[in-house]
Amino acid sequence: MRRETRWARWSALGLALWMTACGTTTATAPGSAKPGTADTVAFVDVNVVPMDSERLLSHQTVVVRDGRIVALGPADSTHVPWGATRIEGQGRYLMPGLVDMHLHLVPGTGQPEDPAGQVLALLLANGVTSARALGGPKDTALVVRDRVARGEVLGPTLYVAGPSLHGKSVQGPEQVRQRVREYKAKGYDLLKTHGSLGRETYDAMVSEARAQGLTVSGHVTPDVGLFHALESGQQIEHLDGYLNELLPENDAARAEVGQVEVGAPLDRMDAARIPALAEATKKAGVWSSPTLALFETVTSPDGVESLRARPELRYVPQAAVAAWTQMVSSDPEMAGVPVARKLRFAELRRQLARGLYTAGAKLLVGSDSPQLFMVAGFAVHREMEALAAAGIPPYGVLEAATRHPAEFMGEASTWGTVAEGQRADLLLLDANPLEDVKHTREVAGVMVRGHWLPRGELDALLERTAVVANAPPR
Repeated sequence: MRRETRWARWSALGLALWMTACGTTTATAPGSAKPGTADTVAFVDVNVVPMDSERLLSHQTVVVRDGRIVALGPADSTHVPWGATRIEGQGRYLMPGLVDMHLHLVPGTGQPEDPAGQVLALLLANGVTSARALGGPKDTALVVRDRVARGEVLGPTLYVAGPSLHGKSVQGPEQVRQRVREYKAKGYDLLKTHGSLGRETYDAMVSEARAQGLTVSGHVTPDVGLFHALESGQQIEHLDGYLNELLPENDAARAEVGQVEVGAPLDRMDAARIPALAEATKKAGVWSSPTLALFETVTSPDGVESLRARPELRYVPQAAVAAWTQMVSSDPEMAGVPVARKLRFAELRRQLARGLYTAGAKLLVGSDSPQLFMVAGFAVHREMEALAAAGIPPYGVLEAATRHPAEFMGEASTWGTVAEGQRADLLLLDANPLEDVKHTREVAGVMVRGHWLPRGELDALLERTAVVANAPPR
């Protein structure tokens, strides 16, 4: 079932409907937090999950000043500076903030009343302190990134990809090289591809990206193929290309299978091929963002009403929920598909993610939200829980949501762990995330670049977002 083109169109339509429904309103914005950093904050007698290795440091004090961690040590011997804001941590757990490595930005400049501001609020309320935007309005995504960096609006630290490079946006090697140079000059942080470029143009994109110091992330289509993408060092989204390689070598469906396959080729896919694919991925040093939760939503066997029952939908425009409902209900390619086939598709993807982890290939948590019942921020937790359900242990999932993104971005010395000198992006929890990744939902407070948001302020952000998202348009 060749679904790449249709799925990309589906995804774009769903996001566009969400953006349209999120138009600027006249609603007020109660409880908005002002950007900035407190002078000094101390988390006192807290259990620290540093994420530099699988360990727990009990009864610690962590001191933050000017957006950085300046002290970390035993509570009975670590000095709390006079005048510091004290946050009592007894019985709580402090870990690095979460990262969404596949976010879609929406229009706006990050103000509380606009769609972009609503997404930033939802991310923070869910403990997401850094995010990589692999899609969004041309150029305005850079505006939001830079406003956050300057402290003009409050949100996660953002890394922004240039507009997607694919078979319809560029034609030929010279044009793709020129486009890569343009994106570098405009200040984009990386490149995104939806594939279908053809081998020659793809190779030109990769070559120019290297010359410009930009990484390439995104889709893998059959015209390029998984192994060539691995050889090229592309960071792979959605496990693209892996299902094709589970088919027999001479199977014609290898050139047809897309991102979603619940038809006859599914029966010919052999999971015994996964260890070799995973080993090749590790050898190539390629990182993967499986986006399991999104595809499990697309092929959910429980029906659209179970999707509509997700509590986080109150934070998005109900017009968007109605549109998503229509899209799922009217999809002819999913109509009548037996539950067993949907479950087999989801299980193969889980086995692929588990195989990559077992082989030592690096994983990244990415939500591909907001779209199709996947709400920004909340979708990060759904993806973490999907990875855990695939058999990846809690620490492995937490790595993919904290330290691994920092390593992939080449900034592990700056953020992604709890250590002296690191950027103070922190998540305070009421339960131990090393026992169950679901505990990352039990947020007592979030610190982003040294700015502390206690539970009450996070609740206010959520409530404001629910009101603004569904207020009548101006």
